Amino acid sequence: MTLLKGNNLELLRTLPSNCIDSVVTDPPYGLSFMNKKWDHDVPSIAFWKEVYRVLKPGGHVLSFGGTRTYHRMAVNIEDAGFEIRDQIMWIYGSGFPKSYNIGKAVEKLTGSSEYQGWGTCLKPANEPICVARKPLSEKNNATNVLKWCTGGVNIDACKIAVDLSGINNLKDDELDFESDEVNGRFPANIIFDEFAAQILDAQTGMLKSGKVEAHHKRGKTLGEYQGNCYGKYNNQDQFLRPTYGDEGGASRFFYVAKTNKKERNLALNKDNNHPTVKPINLMTYLCRLVTPFGGTVLDPFMGSGSTGIAALLEGFDFMGMELDNDYFTIAEDRIDSYEEYRSVLKRQYEPMAIAA
Repeated sequence: MTLLKGNNLELLRTLPSNCIDSVVTDPPYGLSFMNKKWDHDVPSIAFWKEVYRVLKPGGHVLSFGGTRTYHRMAVNIEDAGFEIRDQIMWIYGSGFPKSYNIGKAVEKLTGSSEYQGWGTCLKPANEPICVARKPLSEKNNATNVLKWCTGGVNIDACKIAVDLSGINNLKDDELDFESDEVNGRFPANIIFDEFAAQILDAQTGMLKSGKVEAHHKRGKTLGEYQGNCYGKYNNQDQFLRPTYGDEGGASRFFYVAKTNKKERNLALNKDNNHPTVKPINLMTYLCRLVTPFGGTVLDPFMGSGSTGIAALLEGFDFMGMELDNDYFTIAEDRIDSYEEYRSVLKRQYEPMAIAA
């Protein structure tokens, strides 16, 4: 673990090229959030070029952004040389609307108003996460992974858990337990927080997923073969994708980051006054998704240290950078005490990373 205090652009320039496996960070959004000077703009192209240099070929960047300024951040990342691979949407239910009441203001000016109920903005309920990758140095993903250990995302380690006891009416010889579907649901580019997931499930109610049956047929010819539930494979022994037969709300199809009220101030003798602390469960999932076994996670905007706690809980090495003295001290204390978080977080941590 390495924690560095100072200007992150200057600190990055002291690092050797191709030394970092992944970058998971929550940089300024350029919104002047709570009048903080550090949030006056999104990171520059020059900054992302240094991130590009220190990241190994095929290494991923996961960078949070604001809904109004995400495009500026993503363009800067792309112009620095990265490939924009995807966007993860973190959806939460606790955002507070900051809408200006136009109707009330007009009424004060004129004595009456036809604009009752009009405002200026929507309730914030999501933050986009840019998924970018430094281009491969080798001819394909397989050879790049063999050389650098980077280039892919850890699908199996991030699959959405499913209760296989729901598959109770298929014969043993009809199930392919090596298939992606049986081992867990494929991770999606949407992530919920616990509150948002509860709201979603309340709206959808309890749903039951079915399973593929041999008698399922489609009513029209697809291409040169008669389509059925197995696509072009008419023999169910060749291709069978069970759909669990489990029950639950719609949130079971997505990863849900559990929150904990003790996270913010745990292991501190003062309040954690950082305004944008991210849930540790969310950050562990993101670190696990893009970091190879035994790899190093870099957070050049460390803040109060949630990414560092997450990386260490997952068994990765961590390098953090922070300019603000108060935030650096908070992060240092929190990360030094990362083991204490195992007992208060709702997910049982079994590190995915194997030391090199």
